[in-house]
Amino acid sequence: MMQFPSPNSLKRNFAARNTARHQTRSLFRRIGISALLGMSISGIGVVLEVFVENHPLLSLDSLDNISTGIMAALLVFAYEQKRYKAAMDKLRVIAQMNHHVRNALQGIIGCRIFSEEERQMQLIVDSVKRIEWALREVLPGGTSTKD
Repeated sequence: MMQFPSPNSLKRNFAARNTARHQTRSLFRRIGISALLGMSISGIGVVLEVFVENHPLLSLDSLDNISTGIMAALLVFAYEQKRYKAAMDKLRVIAQMNHHVRNALQGIIGCRIFSEEERQMQLIVDSVKRIEWALREVLPGGTSTKD
């Protein structure tokens, strides 16, 4: 008998492939931006030397412009990598926050199940405390609230 994958495993596999594809595209984008900027800086320097100092287009004197372009490309790539990592860290915090708040809200939503009013109130208070904990502990720079 043939077993089919569950819908949840299909969603996880799709999400993993989609994330890997996004990371690859993002890496190529960062590399492209860095290379384009480095080549632009090198090209401008070489063209200026040709017109201002009457050097040949490709000469040994152009090496300083090429090395400046390479250094600029490396600096831009390092900056882009740092910016990408910061954005991914923020997304991870948001995802974790989403998980905690949704779990706490499930208790509030499920409150209709209980018939006793006292038990409902305790469940709501516990859920609110979990939300406050998540906001205080998980989110960076969260405000501390005293009960």
